Amino acid sequence: MNTDNERRYHIGQHRGHRHTSSSSRSSSSNNSSRLYERYNVNVNKTSSRHQQQHSKSRGRHTRRDYNDASSIVSDDGTIIDRDRLTQRLKLVALALVLYTIYTRLSTTSEKVETISIRSDYINDPISKEHQEEVTSLKRFSDHFAKKQLQQDLLESIQKQADEQQQQQNNKLSSSLRKKRWNPCLNSKKYELERHDHEARHGDVCRAKGGGLGIYECPEGCHETGQAPYCANSYGKNSKSTIGDKGTACRVRNPSAPPEYRCDSGSTCILAVSTPGGEDGAGEYYDDTCDNKCLDGRKGELTEWVVSTGQCTNDWDCSLAGTCIEGKCECDPWAEGVDCSYLRFQPVDKSKLGYLDEHHSSWGGSIVHKSNGEYLMYVSEIICKEDPDTRKRCGLNNWETHSRIAQVISSSIEGPYERWEAEPVLLPPEHHNPSVHVSPKTGDWVLYTISGSTGPIERMVSKDEGKTWGNPMTVSPRQNPGPFLNDDGSTYLFYRGDGMDIAHPTCSDEGIAMQHCPSDNEVCNAPNDLVVISHTGEDPSVFRDHRGYYHMLFNALPYKCVPKLQQGGHAWSLDGINWSNPRIGAFDTTIQFTDGSSITCERRERPQMVIGKDGKPLALVSGVTGCPKALGHADVAGNWKFYRGGDDSFTLIQKMGI
Repeated sequence: MNTDNERRYHIGQHRGHRHTSSSSRSSSSNNSSRLYERYNVNVNKTSSRHQQQHSKSRGRHTRRDYNDASSIVSDDGTIIDRDRLTQRLKLVALALVLYTIYTRLSTTSEKVETISIRSDYINDPISKEHQEEVTSLKRFSDHFAKKQLQQDLLESIQKQADEQQQQQNNKLSSSLRKKRWNPCLNSKKYELERHDHEARHGDVCRAKGGGLGIYECPEGCHETGQAPYCANSYGKNSKSTIGDKGTACRVRNPSAPPEYRCDSGSTCILAVSTPGGEDGAGEYYDDTCDNKCLDGRKGELTEWVVSTGQCTNDWDCSLAGTCIEGKCECDPWAEGVDCSYLRFQPVDKSKLGYLDEHHSSWGGSIVHKSNGEYLMYVSEIICKEDPDTRKRCGLNNWETHSRIAQVISSSIEGPYERWEAEPVLLPPEHHNPSVHVSPKTGDWVLYTISGSTGPIERMVSKDEGKTWGNPMTVSPRQNPGPFLNDDGSTYLFYRGDGMDIAHPTCSDEGIAMQHCPSDNEVCNAPNDLVVISHTGEDPSVFRDHRGYYHMLFNALPYKCVPKLQQGGHAWSLDGINWSNPRIGAFDTTIQFTDGSSITCERRERPQMVIGKDGKPLALVSGVTGCPKALGHADVAGNWKFYRGGDDSFTLIQKMGI
């Protein structure tokens, strides 16, 4: 009934007399003989005993000879040496394993079939204990073969990956290899950390692996113990550094391309495409651009001035003046051959704007109250630690500790003091305030951002700032510059990141616009429109007394260094289609009424104050990096409040009327 293969799984289960024919006995005897011959077992010496034991057998077909613990007695009475059998089985298993390994190594591209242990011995009725041992060896053999195949496959994949990586490494261009330039003295432990866009922070060699505070100075620079942490050790002609001796450390790759360029033809800037990169654009090597940038104030950049010397319409005069007999007659707030530059009055040192004793600030927006007072909503920056006791912690805290404060003055230029009725309108993190009076309803409308990167919120007051409604999120953008239309809608200009700005440029930030249907609706995001395709942020739009639109903005944000002439000015007939901007329309130099002047590092967040007649009155801006000799003087002549460095304040400068 059962085949030989089936019968081996029933060992120890079937009991009773075994009935077999002579032919089957003969076949079994022959099979046993061949098996014994393979293991050198003497069949003749055990045949008689086999016949005797078989005639008496009942129960198990295979039993142990208890007189000899190292032997096994089969059905036919043959005594098998157990130790020798075990040794032979192990040799067979080892041979099969070695054969399997050889097969896998030699045929990795073909399907390898599992090699099973096939032996006459397995099909013979031996003890259950040894049957399990043989089966276990077989499973181990198969498992080992599969593992070996997987290992071979992984090694093959890794080898291909290594070859591809080697090919890519061989194809690296010279420009990519330049980015790996490392001027650190111990380049195995330190890597260069560039700070080109931070004027007071020198380049340093920072410890690899994120070692906080662990650094050394690059070659050609020396440690100072305070910011700039490293300073230049050589002069301008050094091959390893840029800048004057003692200034913030600036290292330069000798094989890198030039880093300076004339932005829009007139402003010399240091263009760094990515933080840590050395791939500037242009043909100049120093911070003067070899004095080859053109002078826009003289008309060297204006097409009609260069070609004919005669203007033909007000557009040629930047819509900030009128074209009369071929010459531009500029409005009082503008100057230059084409009226594209801003004209300022000198500043009274006692009326700088908002320079508070306790808090730094960064720009604001002014509205004229009906009682004649000027109320300014300003970005006030408090200290991260001990804000109630520490004073003037500077611009670096703005992202998390900027709040909207209300300050007031009887004159437009200040000085402004905190409005005690409600000094703090919005808590941190609020920034970039811009307040306007609705031409439709007369309500005050205040726009801010509620985080360092937005979103933009809007608030409305119906009682000149005494009370305000709840903030409403109107746009996911940032740096709002709203213009309120007569029909109740709003053009919301903002800083657009990730823009496709034509090269050469040092940033992907430009100016875009959204349309907001009303004060009660969010802005229409799908209709975003790019209006200024030049590096820029902090847009502010106003309409003059002739109905022309003007935009002021920071034209050199983030990676453009230096920023001394960063003011941008563009003009438009409809508020949607804009001119190319004038770069350098205002700079960071401040003239004083006593004949002195100072030059600061940055002047941003421009917002124009417009009079009732529609003419510009004063420019509000955030200023930082000014000399310490600025602010109020006490009776002993000592300056106080402004501490220099990254300290900032809000400057108000009247226009030249």
